[in-house]
Amino acid sequence: MFAHVPVAIAIQLVSLIIGRFLQVPTRPALWLGAYAGVIACTFREIAQHEYRWIEAYGHGLRANMPVLEGLKFWDWNRHSIEETIGAILAVVIVAVVGSRWGRKR
Repeated sequence: MFAHVPVAIAIQLVSLIIGRFLQVPTRPALWLGAYAGVIACTFREIAQHEYRWIEAYGHGLRANMPVLEGLKFWDWNRHSIEETIGAILAVVIVAVVGSRWGRKR
């Protein structure tokens, strides 16, 4: 059900590793990774909503879709909303815990 959570955390940790390799402090690297993880998962859900809309109302043509239709998160299905919120909460928890842990070291 929460398939985005491990993907978002993996993106966050890869960003942390790259940041530490480039000598970026832990806290900014974690939060930049959190941002990247959330963006990746959110963009996927936006694309999924667009595909569902095209199939349901657009007669299979992307050209029939209104501009910015995918951004109407209030029209997303429950699964998409839960996946996105779960990914956001997971990366924020990792960033908060990692920031506090990095500060104590």
